[in-house]
Amino acid sequence: MPARLRSVPDAPPRAVGLVRVSKVGDRGEDLISPDLQRTAIEDHCARRGYVLDRWVEGIDESGSQRRSKWWARLDECVELVEAGDADVLVVWRFDRTSRHRLRWAVAIDRVEVAGGLLESATEPLDTSTASGRLARGMLAEMAAYRAEEIGGVWREVHARRTRAGLPANGKPRFGYRYVDGIHRPDPVLGPVLAQLYRRYVAGESIYALITWLNGEGIRTVPGYGRGGQGGAWGQTTLRRVLDGGFGAGWLTVRGEQVRGIHEPVIDEATWQAYLAARDRRRQHRRSERATYLLTGLGVLHCAHRLPDGPCGSGMGGGRFGGKQRACYRCNAVTAQQRHPGGYVVMDAVDAAVRAWVEQLAASDARSADAEAMAAARATRRKVDAERLARELGDVEQALVRLVTDRARERDVPANVWEAARLELVTQRDQVAARLRAARAESVAGEPARVAAQLAADWDEAPLEELRGGLRELLGRVDVVPGRPRGEVTITGRWELG
Repeated sequence: MPARLRSVPDAPPRAVGLVRVSKVGDRGEDLISPDLQRTAIEDHCARRGYVLDRWVEGIDESGSQRRSKWWARLDECVELVEAGDADVLVVWRFDRTSRHRLRWAVAIDRVEVAGGLLESATEPLDTSTASGRLARGMLAEMAAYRAEEIGGVWREVHARRTRAGLPANGKPRFGYRYVDGIHRPDPVLGPVLAQLYRRYVAGESIYALITWLNGEGIRTVPGYGRGGQGGAWGQTTLRRVLDGGFGAGWLTVRGEQVRGIHEPVIDEATWQAYLAARDRRRQHRRSERATYLLTGLGVLHCAHRLPDGPCGSGMGGGRFGGKQRACYRCNAVTAQQRHPGGYVVMDAVDAAVRAWVEQLAASDARSADAEAMAAARATRRKVDAERLARELGDVEQALVRLVTDRARERDVPANVWEAARLELVTQRDQVAARLRAARAESVAGEPARVAAQLAADWDEAPLEELRGGLRELLGRVDVVPGRPRGEVTITGRWELG
């Protein structure tokens, strides 16, 4: 009988090459270089007559961690097969596909249901047979086993280090150098980290601190910047550095803080003052009735045209009318019925503010007049700011000592303790308000830097962080209410004189 011949397809199968490397630059068979993987895949496709017209690569991406970026790339490849845009997925080795049992099972099932193939360039198996599929399954199980074994070893190492008061690994920490197996304060960046805590306690916003760091050319350490590299500071990065408490001698282990053996750069009183300041600002924002971008900043004013000039009243936010649309409303309309209307669509005003911030970020915003004005104000307020910062630090420490004494259950009558606490809290808030006013000029000469950071974070930053940045920039926002958009005029802080 004549031999049975396979039908020849009208076009050669289309292949997608998958390349994955767990860690760039490390050693071991799990970390074969991308170039070697590409060469093996190209040779395999040439032998099989495949057209290799697409690559999907995951460099420094895990094949076992649940949150790995690799899973999105793997889904992309499988979807190409399901859509009929590819016929074969080719990997250097089957464990490049996945070392996660569920991910592997789902991926191979989807590919085969769609009529596609998943092949290894270095493990020639006939997966059309039961024995070939068994061998492939055993290789996948072995890959999952190795991943779990490695993970178990690392968990044991991390646990042993944290029990000894060491961080789980020796990765860089801002303000420290890793010397002889322990993090030690860096002689240059250690004082910078300490200063960040003190300036925040003294009333400076996160955006003011970010502007100062980036303006001074101080960069994050690898592991904190975008893409894992050191770079410019952002609000999320700075929050993570400060909230972690490493500079105060603490380690964060599974969400809990334990004492480390490394040397802190700030004392415990400063750390407690920082926590108190963080909590106070959170409570203040939660207690604000305003949950809108511009309300409560003291910059939003009604410019409705009256016979004797613009209205000038402040504006509040809310949802009004039958459709409960978010609007800003003139306070004089509510309290005094000073003029009709008084409403403007909130989205229109917020969009105008965002456009102004983006325009400012794109400009140098460093005119001679602005710089001269900023320099004069900074000189005039420098001595006052330094004095107020010291005074605020003394008040914060006194408050911490008072709370500590109460926690130790010392013999302090409740009424006396509460009166002392209220007096210190009032004094702290008053000093902090004066200090914020004194420091407000510190960024007046470089608004473009603040604006650039704010514009970059606009879509992702929490509302309170956006408001904090706008406090540094906005002097007045004058709105002529009306439909559909009203008129918006924005003045920067440095322009008010």
